[in-house]
Amino acid sequence: MWVVLLALALVAVNLRAVLTAIPPLTEQIQSDTGWNDTVIGLLTTLPLVVMGLAALIVPAVAARLGRTRAVSFALILLIAASGLRLLAIWPWTLFVTTVLAGFGIAIATGLVPGIVREQLPRSTGAATGLWTSVMFVGASLAAALTIPLALWTGSWPVALAVWALPAVAGLIVWTLTERSNAPEMDAGPRLVRVSHLPWRDGKAWALTAYIAINSLIFYTALAWVAPSLEERGWSAEASGALFGVFAAAPILAAVFLPWLGQRISARRTLWAATAIATVVPLLFLAYAPHTATLLVVFVFGFANSGGFTISLSMLSEFVHDAAASARLTAMALTVTFLLAAIGPALAGLLLDLTSSWTAVYVILAVIAVTQIPPMIPLRKGTMIDA
Repeated sequence: MWVVLLALALVAVNLRAVLTAIPPLTEQIQSDTGWNDTVIGLLTTLPLVVMGLAALIVPAVAARLGRTRAVSFALILLIAASGLRLLAIWPWTLFVTTVLAGFGIAIATGLVPGIVREQLPRSTGAATGLWTSVMFVGASLAAALTIPLALWTGSWPVALAVWALPAVAGLIVWTLTERSNAPEMDAGPRLVRVSHLPWRDGKAWALTAYIAINSLIFYTALAWVAPSLEERGWSAEASGALFGVFAAAPILAAVFLPWLGQRISARRTLWAATAIATVVPLLFLAYAPHTATLLVVFVFGFANSGGFTISLSMLSEFVHDAAASARLTAMALTVTFLLAAIGPALAGLLLDLTSSWTAVYVILAVIAVTQIPPMIPLRKGTMIDA
């Protein structure tokens, strides 16, 4: 069990770093490229579109390569995505690397819930909490350290390329684990047809709707929290550090909330509280961005990602076996990433039209309220026919 957990953790640490490394550098990238906010928003939107489309082919990739080799392939794509950013002196390279990153993240993310359900059926909440918390560790490190790396090296492309190194380390450990544990980790059904996904199950749609709305908020914030702080008076280093706090807060949420959710009967109450606690900091960022900003970004990151982690555990908990988890995950991630992709680009367009950060954050607060209705049918003990 511990071998599997360690390997999953070293994969997970790379699943957001390639995305969170870019936002702190927005001002520098715009200065060097002349891109407007809409184009910058596409740097977050494009990998989400790729992730949404790729989620449908993850089972086919796993069927051809085997599940553990598919994860290795995902890590290779992430190594290439970060490493090729050394060539970001040609701006189009950033878009090519985000496409590679999207494929890599989709493959790894689509396979992990099934591995958890199969290998750790009695500890899905704890295992999900562990790998998601490690994922957010990688995200927070990339968010907080990319600006210092750029200053130290004198090059923002070099600072982006540094994040290939954790993926190399993850690939080495995963490959060693694959060789020693391949029959066990590759056990179970591999092929899932799109037509077999639970499109007609209302509870599957409820869970998918929640994850999609939550992720739209997260990825929009991922693209714009750091630039919004910098435009409102913080230095690049300070805004990067505050963005790092936003990205680090989910670590605690991922460890604590799934564990608590499995031990209390009123899990939906806890879950709804994360939605409400997301609205409040968004309104602070809209109307009082200089008030307790450190606390505000921490609560925002904790609540938003805490709700996501609770829902993520349900992809394993609410089904009968690993094959059903794979089908439910493929459906949920496809819809989630395609919807979430709208957020960063539309926020960029809104900024180009209005130059109003208040409007962006108020709209996100309204969207955050809509997370609550999908929770209603998803009580403990729910089983989804996937």
